[in-house]
Amino acid sequence: MLFFITEPGIGERLPELGGCTSGLCSARDAAAAFGRAGARVLGVSAHAPGHLAEFAEGRALGYPLVGDEDLALGRALGVPEVRAEGRALFDRAAVIIDREGEVRSLVHPVPEPGRHAGLVLEKLAELGAS
Repeated sequence: MLFFITEPGIGERLPELGGCTSGLCSARDAAAAFGRAGARVLGVSAHAPGHLAEFAEGRALGYPLVGDEDLALGRALGVPEVRAEGRALFDRAAVIIDREGEVRSLVHPVPEPGRHAGLVLEKLAELGAS
């Protein structure tokens, strides 16, 4: 399961895009629920990889953040984008991929960053019931 965020810390510069940290932390805080669902969490940012490991470690996320600076992965998976500071960034979303590598669901929009993990867990439960 991939959590897509705009850029860690961008809300400090652009409050309208804030919430990346709370969205990422919602996945951290729901680690046990993701484990019970058999889901593995990765965070993806439209940012150069540089400080992402440090950011993840500093917030004790417990899962890796990967950089998709050219947005290739997100675009291949159909993740919506927003424009800010003259560049394209990911809109807050999640992509659920099964063990065979098939996309099962795109969770978007995510209007409340703190509910990011909850929305994904709800979708995982729905997919498990179908």
